[in-house]
Amino acid sequence: MFCRNCGKELTGSPEICTECGAKPMNGTSYCPNCAAPTTELTEICPKCGARVAGKVAEKAGGTWMPLTAGILNLVAGAIGVIFGIIAAVIGGLVTFFIAGVGAAYGVVVIILAIVAIVAGISAIKREKWGLVLTGSICALVAGILLIWFSLIIILAIAAIVFTILGKKHFEPR
Repeated sequence: MFCRNCGKELTGSPEICTECGAKPMNGTSYCPNCAAPTTELTEICPKCGARVAGKVAEKAGGTWMPLTAGILNLVAGAIGVIFGIIAAVIGGLVTFFIAGVGAAYGVVVIILAIVAIVAGISAIKREKWGLVLTGSICALVAGILLIWFSLIIILAIAAIVFTILGKKHFEPR
């Protein structure tokens, strides 16, 4: 047996590799049967035919959830920014004599929408799961603040669901 992390030949069934300290079946660089180099997506060793797929192959197959959450966050955030600007302008004009209090309402929506956009980019990169979840929630709050703007709310709820279900597909950081 060979370590999948460093390729060192192992005798018996050790719990950790004496060369690199990894569990022998963890890692993606080498076939555990013949030590042939492999990639993250290799399911069957091209040299010996042994099955080498593990958690990494499962992870690669689920990238649609973070991608979908990212796209939903980007769309919800963009709509939120547009309507936040409109709310800020109209609110500022309506409350001009009260120090522009209405404009602040629109600015809050814009800030929440920008957080959703940043989270969308992070989700597409499959990074920072916590930020993506926060951005999805910010998109939901922006939709609610825009007097129950249904489209943003639907997009945000879907983004929250895909973010939670796709947690294991985000890169650990």
